[in-house]
Amino acid sequence: MLFAPSCGKKCLLSALLLLWLALPVAAHIGSPNVIFEGKAGPHLVRVVVRPPEVVPGLAEISVRTLGPGVTRVAVLPVHWRAGKGGAPPPDVAQPVRGETNLYSATLWLMAPGAYSVHVSVEGHDGTGEVMVPVNNVALVRKEMVPGFATTLVVLGVFLFIAAVRLVGAAWGESVLKPEEEIARPVRLRATLAMIASTLLFTGMVVGGKAWWDSVDRDFRNNRLYRPLPLGATVFVTNGLPILRLEVDTRDGGQRHWTPLVPDHGKLMHLFLIRDEEPDTFAHLHPAQRNATTFETALPPLPPGRYSVIADVTHESGFTQTLTAKADLPEPPASLANVPRRAGASDPFCGVPVRRATGDDSATAFDVDDSWHFGDPLPASGPDSCLLPGGYEMRWERSGALQTKHEARLKFKLLKPGGSPASLEPYIGMAGHAAVRRADGGVFAHLHPVGTISMASQEAFANREASREKKLFAAATTPAPHAGGLTDSVSFPYEFPSAGRYRIWVQVKSDGRVLTAVFDAEVSAAK
Repeated sequence: MLFAPSCGKKCLLSALLLLWLALPVAAHIGSPNVIFEGKAGPHLVRVVVRPPEVVPGLAEISVRTLGPGVTRVAVLPVHWRAGKGGAPPPDVAQPVRGETNLYSATLWLMAPGAYSVHVSVEGHDGTGEVMVPVNNVALVRKEMVPGFATTLVVLGVFLFIAAVRLVGAAWGESVLKPEEEIARPVRLRATLAMIASTLLFTGMVVGGKAWWDSVDRDFRNNRLYRPLPLGATVFVTNGLPILRLEVDTRDGGQRHWTPLVPDHGKLMHLFLIRDEEPDTFAHLHPAQRNATTFETALPPLPPGRYSVIADVTHESGFTQTLTAKADLPEPPASLANVPRRAGASDPFCGVPVRRATGDDSATAFDVDDSWHFGDPLPASGPDSCLLPGGYEMRWERSGALQTKHEARLKFKLLKPGGSPASLEPYIGMAGHAAVRRADGGVFAHLHPVGTISMASQEAFANREASREKKLFAAATTPAPHAGGLTDSVSFPYEFPSAGRYRIWVQVKSDGRVLTAVFDAEVSAAK
């Protein structure tokens, strides 16, 4: 953890004492906590990882077993470079008093980068293990507590004076015999030694402070994690508007750009949300043009300024959410499903039809692209959302939403007439959801298995199995997590902060992608 003394530049002595406290720090974008719900062998579990704000730091791990017969839960942090062989012994998670089937533990995450938390569950039905990938990056540059800084200054002054006096004694009284008077030459020699030691120690303090300042600058400029800048521009080719995204890697430092792996078969999951009113939402999948450039055809969305949010996963298992702003023009009349007018009463969800645009794959819509536009919902949205074609999605709420509490967001799709609709896999999952706080400060891309990147989980699993050569092939096919589909889909989540949220839920039925919109109020935990 990196501390900054609150007493300013004059605290030279405290800075000298703080030299040994300097450690690197990094940051996280979006919703910080990692949630996974799935199988650990025969056991169904829900795992919540709350990463630390600093590196090294303590991560809080909660494991809820969703079935009986569990006798032991253990957790192990594995850094992507070191692997399981370089990890410490696992920690045994302890049962939480007053809770049923809930275990907790804390783990030291010592290095920045991608980690996998191995959760081992033992019980009457056997033993199982699951890997939960998590980013370990620091959010903040910590300030030292003023009282602690004052204490260090006082101790530093005391040590400084004591050291000078000790040097004087070494050149003065220490060379005399017992009871011998201090002669003038001896006193002069001791005084000169004290002056020299004062200058030496002052130089050490000043030099140490200068070194500390350089470490602090390097930390703030290079080690404090910030997402790489993302540029977004719109141009027209073959009569079709194209959105180009360019990742700016010139800043360097520890934020270098490494190769990506597909998550659910897509290198990038891109979300467009209109700023004026969040009535328009698009979930697109740009094509990669080179290492840092992506392009996608724009669906016929209403013009305006949009928030651009892009999720990517690196080969190491590290995930990033990149953000930008883009001004979208009026869609050309040649595109089907152009908005009829602003504030159209009927919402529209759709998958665009591919257009013949030559061999340039970047100007063709991805088959899984989808979007929604329509009237904004009231401030406190209903529990039911009407969809095109007479479909309806209902939010089966389980109670009030609070921060730092597990929330199970469950939704049910009904056909016209009210009968249950059968869900089909959409990008390898039973459904997708996006959660965004009204001010844009929180955004999360959810799946029925939680907030984790499946590509990151596969990368760790393949690496542990020594099958690195199969990593890309394994991740290019959407993960088969859509088995046993019914008319309902649920998403485990933990809201990080209070406020008003908008939730977009995407499912597929009868070959059509449907996007429902809900509003939610989240209160602070008591």
